[in-house]
Amino acid sequence: MNFFGHAAVACWRSTEPGYVLGAMLPDLAAMIGARPPGVGDATVAKGVAFHHLTDDAFHDSPTFRALMGEASTRLVRTGLERGRARAVAHVGVEILLDGVLADSREARAAYLAALAHAPRLSAALEWRNAGEGVAYTALVTSMRARGVSRQHTTPSVVALRVQHALSARPRLAIDRAELPLVEAWARAAASDVREQTPRLLTELEGPLARPPIG
Repeated sequence: MNFFGHAAVACWRSTEPGYVLGAMLPDLAAMIGARPPGVGDATVAKGVAFHHLTDDAFHDSPTFRALMGEASTRLVRTGLERGRARAVAHVGVEILLDGVLADSREARAAYLAALAHAPRLSAALEWRNAGEGVAYTALVTSMRARGVSRQHTTPSVVALRVQHALSARPRLAIDRAELPLVEAWARAAASDVREQTPRLLTELEGPLARPPIG
């Protein structure tokens, strides 16, 4: 699940900004090429733990697996190499899912509140070096300024976001000639992802909506 999806699902447990930020934090770290930082705030730490629970449940979801499998098959048929097609399918389905989840006013508000709260929690994050901290601050500032827009999940932008997400992995990276293939897939798949989202969320409710025992 992508960072916005994590923010949206975290609202099932808490809309507290520190918790929602923690639920996104491992993805934010990955976006700057860093390992997740040490966390000295209990609420943020609980959000980070929920992030990992969410990823486990999401990747085991039959609906996500079906969407990804169908996407991978379609992309291979267009000419993408199988491993690259699978990577594009994984990232692309998550980005398209963000577009559906962004329909929720509560999710949008929680996401933006978490980003606005992030500077106050910076001292509680222990990055490996100062450069990672600077990169994290710049990322959060940029995300806050960008806000939430339907333009972020249009087919052309999905293709560019997928390309960026895979750019650091040479065997999976998408070149310029393949961008139209990814864009065409995103245009065709968007309605499928929207249609299947309620079922996917129902599959996540059992393992995630109930607070853990103990």
